[in-house]
Amino acid sequence: MWKGKPVIGGAVGGIPLQIVHGLTCFLVNPVEGAAFRIRQLLNNPDMAGRMGEHGREHVRKNFLITRQIRDYLAVWHIIENKGKSMIELT
Repeated sequence: MWKGKPVIGGAVGGIPLQIVHGLTCFLVNPVEGAAFRIRQLLNNPDMAGRMGEHGREHVRKNFLITRQIRDYLAVWHIIENKGKSMIELT
């Protein structure tokens, strides 16, 4: 998804926790479902492009080290300020 391409993943294990079905990619179970979604993406390049853009943004917001640093700084801020006002780090 980081490459801006739509993804088709199996709906097993941790994969469903990483993607948003229908927005960043498709989750499928049987092989026939994968074939159907591949045809759907090939026949609709505009949809594939939108899904790729959403996927890249999803990765940027949720899985890069910058997100982990933001979360760490937010926890540190709460600890240092005894839970007073919270700032939003974007």
